[in-house]
Amino acid sequence: MKFNVAMLQIAAVRDDQDKNLARGVQACLEAKKLGADLALFPELWNIGAGPAPLDSEGRQTWIGSAIDRKSSFFQTFASLAREQEMNIAVTYLEAHQPLPRNTTSILNRRGGVVLNYSKVFICDFGKDELQKSNPCIADIGCDVNCSPGESFDVCTLEGSDGQVKVGVMICADREFPEAATELMVNGAELVIVPNASTWDDVRAAGLKTRAFENLVGIAMTNYPGPGHGSSQAHSCVAWRAGETVDTLIAKAGEGEQILLAAFDIDDIREFRKTEQWRMDYRRAWHQKCPLPNRPLGR
Repeated sequence: MKFNVAMLQIAAVRDDQDKNLARGVQACLEAKKLGADLALFPELWNIGAGPAPLDSEGRQTWIGSAIDRKSSFFQTFASLAREQEMNIAVTYLEAHQPLPRNTTSILNRRGGVVLNYSKVFICDFGKDELQKSNPCIADIGCDVNCSPGESFDVCTLEGSDGQVKVGVMICADREFPEAATELMVNGAELVIVPNASTWDDVRAAGLKTRAFENLVGIAMTNYPGPGHGSSQAHSCVAWRAGETVDTLIAKAGEGEQILLAAFDIDDIREFRKTEQWRMDYRRAWHQKCPLPNRPLGR
């Protein structure tokens, strides 16, 4: 079976949810025309990802922009998913206490929330820098005003050809092998990655590695721009009949683009059978050395 993921590499308007809502709806409609089973936004689409505000007023304004699933922004995408019969992974700053969370919610083809994931390995470094009279914004993490998530859950999505089990990592999560391992252990066959960062060969290699070592497909959506972009999708199928196979399915440039990646889920499942011994090793080791039973990302 094929499962098509549309990576929406489009630019957001910082702190303008109305414009981002309109742009996001239009992008989803275009993705549907391309044959997408799932539309994937870059990180924090509702407000546009960017540096954390340093001043008290800016910080409070930023925190105040957090929304919940009852908001008109969120409900518009829920209605759109239902009307278009398309899964949508919408990203947003989620209202939460004591601080908001960097969240992705997956809406199924009936507009229901089947997964609500908040970034676990948050970039909350630089708190000492904040105490300085003239702090350097480059030394302060973009999630310094966020609370971390606590788990890596998996959902089942229905595409035009069948069902696939999907999990989420957000941006920096992909740099920690534990995140993808948790998703693999929890049953993920496909991992989606909303992203907001510069991109280079090292990060691309990490994404490719996460796919292979966990025997999953991976799709990453980034914001466009110089040094950014490069939204891409990888399969875990690295060889067939002893011959090396390129795992890259699709890759965007730096400009705006809606990139469609067709994942061959049957191919992934067959490859998993031949590599079952590696999955067994990973799962057994995970049982011996599970992640700490505490909120992560600290």
